[in-house]
Amino acid sequence: MKKTTIDTTTIEYPEEIGFCFNPIVVNVYGHAWAYIVVTITDVAAGVIYTERREMFGKTCFFDLSPYAQGAFDLIDHKVDYTSAGVQDSKVGRLFAVEVNLYNADDTLGNSFYFETFIIWGAMKVGERYNGERVLTWFKNFPFSVGMYNAASASVTVAVDGVRQADALPLPSRKVWNLMLTGLDAKQDITFELPGSSDTVNVWDHTFDYTFRPLLNTPSRITCKVDEGQDGVYLRWINRHGFYCYWLFMRGDETRQVTNDGEFIRNNMADYNYVDGYHGGTGRKQRKTEENTLPVCAPLVDSDTYDFLFQLALSPVVDMYAGDDDNGAPRWKGVNVSVATFVKSKTSLQDFVATIILPETRVQSL
Repeated sequence: MKKTTIDTTTIEYPEEIGFCFNPIVVNVYGHAWAYIVVTITDVAAGVIYTERREMFGKTCFFDLSPYAQGAFDLIDHKVDYTSAGVQDSKVGRLFAVEVNLYNADDTLGNSFYFETFIIWGAMKVGERYNGERVLTWFKNFPFSVGMYNAASASVTVAVDGVRQADALPLPSRKVWNLMLTGLDAKQDITFELPGSSDTVNVWDHTFDYTFRPLLNTPSRITCKVDEGQDGVYLRWINRHGFYCYWLFMRGDETRQVTNDGEFIRNNMADYNYVDGYHGGTGRKQRKTEENTLPVCAPLVDSDTYDFLFQLALSPVVDMYAGDDDNGAPRWKGVNVSVATFVKSKTSLQDFVATIILPETRVQSL
């Protein structure tokens, strides 16, 4: 965390970037103010949130993460896979925060202002964000590569080891989707974002809300080509706020039909058989259908298993459902069944998960 002191008041506040599902804490201590008002502004949307708190002695703290999470509820998870270049993934937003310190007579004693860039996701202790990664590019399906950039820069592209003349410009600080449309490779494609003392692209030593920059360290992402054409293709957003993709082998689908309210009663009417139907009884019945589909990634290594495990942790999982008439991919929202995932000590093992398809209301009578 960063720290500043105003007279006898110390304010601890988040670093330059944070994650909305980790604590985003502001600590205020050192002077017994009457109360403190914090104003949080979503800069892109112009939405303002305000929270007031009394001090506990000379101490008070705020957690801004609920406001950041609420801002991401409105994200449109549509990616234009037909276009080339780069796109704003919309999983990173700039927030402006003002801390106002008030006296007992309601006069403003002092104030402090800062900005922080909040990303969808949650980091674990010791994880590195936006560092070197190796991905599998499923060439026959929609695909993108996520990359964070701290300021204006350009990404160099190498196809099968040959550096391309045209770089991909990243004009501002965002979490970007690098599109592979128009690129062709037999083995791999590498994206590299140079690091500098002014533009820090890699952060590590991450606990909840603290980042330490690694200066002059590039971000390098290698996409190895996979020519697979058949299977269940899933897309999800991982804990680092990047879109992820994998082509799974399909298992045997299970279809479960359940009753959602049912009764048959005697209507106390004449027992006639008009049109061959017994009108002396009435009924109310509704049925629903729930389909589950096991999927498997056979014999993956330890790093790939960890990559795929984030599928089970993601609240946003989509299944590829083919292209529409205009060639744009269609996605169906699914869920991953709660289960215990055992990672063995073997060098290669299968990753198996069960996806739950949306419930289908069959009939109601």
